[in-house]
Amino acid sequence: MIALSKTQSGGLSYGTSGKGGTPHIAGELLKQRTGPNLTHIPYKGGGQAMTDLLGGTIPLVYTAVVGAIQHVKAGKLHAVAVSSAQRAPSMPDVPTFIEAGVTDFVINSWVGLLAPAKTPRAIVDKLNTELNAVLKDPAVRERLNTLGITASPCGPEKFGRDMARDLTRYAAVVKAANIKAE
Repeated sequence: MIALSKTQSGGLSYGTSGKGGTPHIAGELLKQRTGPNLTHIPYKGGGQAMTDLLGGTIPLVYTAVVGAIQHVKAGKLHAVAVSSAQRAPSMPDVPTFIEAGVTDFVINSWVGLLAPAKTPRAIVDKLNTELNAVLKDPAVRERLNTLGITASPCGPEKFGRDMARDLTRYAAVVKAANIKAE
C-alpha cells in the first residue's frame, strides 16, 4: 500500500470518521513514519466512509475493528494491519503495523470511566473495583473480543498516565500534520 501510494500521481485517499479523530491521527502518523502519498478524506462518521470503501469510491479506510470485521470476514475487505501493540483477538491473522515493518507505530483508542476531579477517593476506588470486575468476566471479555475490543482493566493512576502519554504523542502528530479544529 505504501509503495502503491507513491506511484499514484494523486496518491491514495483514505477515509476516516472525521477530522482530528483517532483514525485521522493514525493515518497522519503512518504518513510521518513511512512517507506514503496519502490524502485524508474526512467523513461525518465511520459508516459513511465504510460505505464508500465498499462501493469503490475510496481505496482505503482507517477505522475501528468493530466497523470492519464483518466485511473482512465476509471477504469484502482486506485488512492491512491493526494499530494496536498486539494482534486483535477477533482477527488473529491480521498483523500489527509493527509486524508489517512500521516501527514505533501503536495507536490505541481507549474508553474509560471518568468522574469529577473532586470525587472522593473511596468512590473512585469502588467504581474502579466494580468496573474491573466486569471487564475481567470471561463472558464480557469474549463479547468485547468479538467486537475487536481488548479490555485492559487497570487502576485510575495507570489510566491517567496512559491518557497523558497518548495525548502527548497525538498532540505531536496533530502539530506536525497541521490538523486544525473546525
